[in-house]
Amino acid sequence: MLEIEKFIPQENWYVGLLFYEGYFFFKTIRKQQLTVYMPYEFNSGTAILPDGTSGWEAPSDAQGRFYLEPQEEETVYQTFIGLSPSQSKLYLQYTQREDRMNLITPRPVPGQIGFWDGEMSAYHDPSPITELWMVHDIYPYLNVENAGVSCEAKTIKSSFWIIPYTYQVIKDRNKILSFLRGERRCTVKTMGDGYRPIKAPAWLVEDYSQFMVQPEEV
Repeated sequence: MLEIEKFIPQENWYVGLLFYEGYFFFKTIRKQQLTVYMPYEFNSGTAILPDGTSGWEAPSDAQGRFYLEPQEEETVYQTFIGLSPSQSKLYLQYTQREDRMNLITPRPVPGQIGFWDGEMSAYHDPSPITELWMVHDIYPYLNVENAGVSCEAKTIKSSFWIIPYTYQVIKDRNKILSFLRGERRCTVKTMGDGYRPIKAPAWLVEDYSQFMVQPEEV
């Protein structure tokens, strides 16, 4: 049994995603079979020099479709990421990242903080710490580092473990507040930086902003 299986919701489970605009809650309706994409080789499959990086890239297929982005608004993805070799490091940022003036200093890449490595999340058994949720028009950029432990150039690859769901938006604000107050069981995830989550895609804001709840309302 994979460790991530303990963290994969079944049908009729409630999930809340915190965007900049507020919490977006939905109920999972149809859970599709776990799909694994492997291998995805960074740097176009070219070996990366010791202490070098691949540069930021959004994994996609030959048709330019992003592996980690649902192709339809009616679908959400839950995703986990495995990495090989074990000493390689993986950094993540979203397309809508915003550096907040002098309030933060962007973390250097490569660096000593802000990464997962292959020992934390194995290629054939990814860790729950890599869990990401994606909606249409949202996808991450990834950057890998050959940490240079062996002093050899290496090809770094990832495995993407994706569970697609159809869903039903929760429009009852009192019900949403009951989830956030811990009165009902649910899964809640922050989209991006906990201090300032990423912005929701335009379609989601246009269709559902009136049903989103700000943390200050809880």
